[in-house]
Parts: sequence; C-alpha cells; structure tokens
Amino acid sequence: MALDFSLGISWQFGALAVGSMLLFPFFRGRYAFLAGAICYSLIDIVPALFFGATGTVGMWTLTGALCWGLVALLFSKQKPDGSPFTFAKLGLGGTLLFDAVTGVILSPLLWGMPLADAFVGQIPFTLKHLLGIGAVSIILAPVLFPTVRKRIESMRHFALKPMHAA
Repeated sequence: MALDFSLGISWQFGALAVGSMLLFPFFRGRYAFLAGAICYSLIDIVPALFFGATGTVGMWTLTGALCWGLVALLFSKQKPDGSPFTFAKLGLGGTLLFDAVTGVILSPLLWGMPLADAFVGQIPFTLKHLLGIGAVSIILAPVLFPTVRKRIESMRHFALKPMHAA
C-alpha cells in the first residue's frame, strides 16, 4: 500500500480553501454566499469545459456549491485579522460543516447510502481534510494575508465590506 502525503486536499480544494479563508471575510453576507457557490462550482465546471474531464459535474456540484456558499456566509461574519488562529478556526469549522453536510447528510439522501455507513466512511476522509486544512490555515494563509488585505483595502466595491467594518 502506497503512502499518501496529500493530507486529503487536492490542489483544487486547497486553492479553494486558501482563497476562501483569505477573501470571504471581506465580503458582505449574501455576496459571500454567492461567491462561495460560484467558486465551488468552478472547481467542477472548469475541468469539464476546458480539459474535457468527465464526471466532474453532477448533483454534487449543486449540493457542494450550496454548502460552500453557506461556509462563505459564515466566513463573512469573521473580522479578517490575519492570525493563524482565525484561519484555523475558519478552515477547520468550514471543513467540518462542509464534510458533515455533503458526506454524512447528503450521501444517504442522494445515493441511498445507509446513514451509519456514510458517517463511518466520512471519518477518515474528514480527518485527512482537517489535517490538510490545518496545515494550510497555520502556514500558508497567514503568509499570504498581508498581500491580500493590502489589495482589498485599495478596492471599493458594493459586494465588499467597507474597511472600517472589516
């Protein structure tokens, strides 16, 4: 059996997670939901449109987009301060919420999987996600945050919070 050092995060999900933690706290509520849903959808749609990937778009795109929109909405409630603790809280909380809804709750509803199987099967998957997002939250996001904050402070857009409120 080969060792897996991916920490449960594909490059797409890693990019989505880092981008989410860095950007979504700057969005106003409903715009954060919309941005989250669009970002997640693009993770599935772009490989299909531009690279001919099959099996990337389906019911999971819709359910994942709605769930990631909810995560983004929750992220938008956070004041962006750039601390590793804040990123870890957002990343770990968002991962738990996303995996609980998309894996444990929706798997039985969409694919007829027994709830107990969905729950037990989700545990190792979520543990890997939590390890990966924890590493990203503590190491990468705080390094990138000052640059992102500086760029966002120079923007004036209706979908973003005023900087005095952020």
